[in-house]
Amino acid sequence: MFQKIREFLSRKKLQRTVAKVNLEKDIWLHEKPLILQKNEINNERYELKKKKKIHFPSWSKLLLIFLFINFTFLEIFVGWVTIESFDLAFETGMGPDFTPLITLISAVIGETISYGIYCAKSKAENTEGGIVFESARWKNIQNEDDEEIDG
Repeated sequence: MFQKIREFLSRKKLQRTVAKVNLEKDIWLHEKPLILQKNEINNERYELKKKKKIHFPSWSKLLLIFLFINFTFLEIFVGWVTIESFDLAFETGMGPDFTPLITLISAVIGETISYGIYCAKSKAENTEGGIVFESARWKNIQNEDDEEIDG
């Protein structure tokens, strides 16, 4: 009698396992096309991003480069004017004029201030709550979701 009960219970357990496996197969058959379609869309996005090879720097970087070039030319010009004033001073026997060096000091201060402002802006973007930080975090979240689906 106990053997019949044991056979009956094992048969019921086997039937439940088969039903569970069949249910999982049905769920997989419904989810598989959606997962494949999502992976295909992600692959297309990746290919489109990969084709964009031209990358222009941001306006703040362009402005910083422009300021550095502008101040460098100013420093070179002031150096040339100072050397010419020394030549003129030796020819005339008078003392050299150092007033162009005041402009050189302001050029160096301008470079330092512009670089400091750019660094402060970059720090604000890359810290928590900044634009670059949030977009990178969002990409990481999407990549983790994709890995969970693929794995």
